[in-house]
Amino acid sequence: MVIHCKDGNIVNESVKQKDIVEAVKEELIGTVKEWNPKESDLMVFSTQNEAQVSAPLTKETLELLKPFSPTRQGDKVVFNMPIYVISYKIEHLSENEFRDRAVVIIAPYINEELKSQLESWSVELTAKAQ
Repeated sequence: MVIHCKDGNIVNESVKQKDIVEAVKEELIGTVKEWNPKESDLMVFSTQNEAQVSAPLTKETLELLKPFSPTRQGDKVVFNMPIYVISYKIEHLSENEFRDRAVVIIAPYINEELKSQLESWSVELTAKAQ
């Protein structure tokens, strides 16, 4: 799953049927074309975020989760989901404070519940602080 978000708005999203590492590389090449090195740094980082989905799961969803070692915790299934973030429009607010104004989030597509969580996170990440 790929989510493009700028200034608190999702501008594009898609589900790619390919290896996540290849999807990251492909998105990075496209992002470099949009990046202005005179205005901002370009950063790519990966993280393992704890994610959870509501149980019970379909067989298809369980198959998608197997590589991430899911565990059942009450009415939830918890697992570590790899997430890649490409940040290419970083605003310097002060010496030690920054805001990501434009990002590309790449993560495995599991289901609509997790997609919605990632959409919310990308909007929060790029939204202007109140």
